[in-house]
Amino acid sequence: MVYLNFILSNTVQPYVQLNYVMTQNDQYVTGIALSQFVYGAQSLGIDSHHIINQAGLSQEHLKPSARVPGQKYEMALLKLILAHKNGNFGVDIGQQIIPPLYGVLMSLALSSNSLGEALGYFARYQAIATGNCGEVEYSFDGQNYIYVIAMTHQNPLIRRHVSECVMIMFCNLLRLISARQDLAPTELWFEHAPASESTKKHIESIVKCPVFFEKEDTRMILSDKIHHFHILGHGEDMLRIAEKQANDQLEIINKKLSVIEKIKWHILELMQSSQPRRETVAKRLLISPRTLDRRLEQADTSWQELVDELRLQLAVGYLSDCLYTINDVSQKLGFSEIRAFQRKFKTWTGFTPSEYRKNLFGY
Repeated sequence: MVYLNFILSNTVQPYVQLNYVMTQNDQYVTGIALSQFVYGAQSLGIDSHHIINQAGLSQEHLKPSARVPGQKYEMALLKLILAHKNGNFGVDIGQQIIPPLYGVLMSLALSSNSLGEALGYFARYQAIATGNCGEVEYSFDGQNYIYVIAMTHQNPLIRRHVSECVMIMFCNLLRLISARQDLAPTELWFEHAPASESTKKHIESIVKCPVFFEKEDTRMILSDKIHHFHILGHGEDMLRIAEKQANDQLEIINKKLSVIEKIKWHILELMQSSQPRRETVAKRLLISPRTLDRRLEQADTSWQELVDELRLQLAVGYLSDCLYTINDVSQKLGFSEIRAFQRKFKTWTGFTPSEYRKNLFGY
């Protein structure tokens, strides 16, 4: 059930209390993801351990199995990004692969028979590193192999640096496990605009392929030759051991991640670029729309209630930022017109978006 309570005092300026069913604290990464940025930043001369303490995290959160709250993780990332003066934080971190950090994920890659198999394992078991804040899909479009990454991060600065870091890491991973420094994807896509023309050229010099910005998603495009490129892995026995370890770790993670959390994650991710649809989420979860509806019913909610809950969460966040006009917020949430958003927001809260802002800021 979606709810947002406004408690009005007798003063002229109302006091607003917001209670969310879901907050960003429902989102998390593991210590693996945090460690990549912390240790990478440290090698760049940044006092990263002091910064994670400022974000409310500790050395315990750097353990691979640690569950790092999404809100604190993002706060740490922002502080690290701002502490790096040249504006290429994600690019610089992406050039540093620290194999021991990735544990069983690296064991799977190094025991695979081909680059495509290694990338497939990273996609299948990515939650071991990214928790429920990221997702990887590896597929064949009939001509090329496509590696698409998605994330729930709303902040565009974080999205940019994480995207650049991850894509450059995967390009370097191809070379690491193949022992071929000349291997490169066919293309790289990024959803964001380049920070500068020099940044674009810098990234292209690292990944050794054309890079395109302001695309519909972030992806790496690989040729059939790269996908089937044979690598001298550690052998089938090591691969079976690594796969069992990965399955055990993923099972532990999935036990902690409820079905509703998974559905919420996909809705939030789809809201970045389109209107979320039941059929799309069901397909991603490998279930039918009817099964999805049944699981929502068992959790005493519905598809529309869940979408409204997340839209409300995002709406309040956007309206709390003066940089966004009400029309901007309406468009970001996928409403066809601003009046439809105004009516819906009043249904949710009892206030129009303008009234909410007046109560919040006093004007």
